Amino acid sequence: MPKPAGNAEGVQPVLRSFALLEALNGAGRATLARLHEATGLPKPTLVRLLDTLIEAGYVRRVSRVAGYELTERVLRLSSGFRHTDLVVEAARPFLSALTAEYKWPVALATFDRDAMLVRISTRHESPFSTDPDWLNKRLAMLLSALGRAYLAYCPDEERELILAVLRSSKAAMNATARDGKYVSALLAGIRHQGYATPVPMRGDPAMGIAVPVIEGEKVAACITMRYLGSTMNEAQAVRRYLLPMQRAAQGIAAAHQRLVSAA
Repeated sequence: MPKPAGNAEGVQPVLRSFALLEALNGAGRATLARLHEATGLPKPTLVRLLDTLIEAGYVRRVSRVAGYELTERVLRLSSGFRHTDLVVEAARPFLSALTAEYKWPVALATFDRDAMLVRISTRHESPFSTDPDWLNKRLAMLLSALGRAYLAYCPDEERELILAVLRSSKAAMNATARDGKYVSALLAGIRHQGYATPVPMRGDPAMGIAVPVIEGEKVAACITMRYLGSTMNEAQAVRRYLLPMQRAAQGIAAAHQRLVSAA
């Protein structure tokens, strides 16, 4: 019987290539002996991988004594990556922990031009989620709990720029931005109570509370927990979940800073 086709043999050269790229990235410039020590790969294997990466344009051979170094081409590998992606990675365990303990779905969103972009959700980890899949959906700044939390806690200059964009918008979801007194009172109330809630939507049984992930003076993201309004009122939800959410937000901010520093 023929041996089943597998991908282990095909994957190993790729994994070894990434290990080699990481070693060169950490060293800046390294000899074959140093790369052998850093990766544990046999020297003949390293030579083959280096030759391939040189041909692809990601590595250059400096000299026999100096060894090898990365080229500027490796920057293309990270051109689609943003620091906002790091906050998603930082948040993942905290969001899952909240849902594991309290059962409700939790989501994180980052600011995107004139709306909040949902980047990650524990919807599929929650036994009580009634929401559609909001992943990669853009939510209105002044209607969603996530957007309201962001506006309430972002720096004053940024807030004014965002509100100016919203005021110039013809979209119905941004119409309230033109009511300055309403917006000021809304955001002041959110800062006073420490969380934001969304505008109730007809036919939507879920409500939510959102808090910011604050790093220094900036808001890196916001997180929200969605619960069924028929099971508790806002005061009960705040009493049960606000402090754990705020602690999670603080943990996300600290984890994000560590990832940014290491990037």
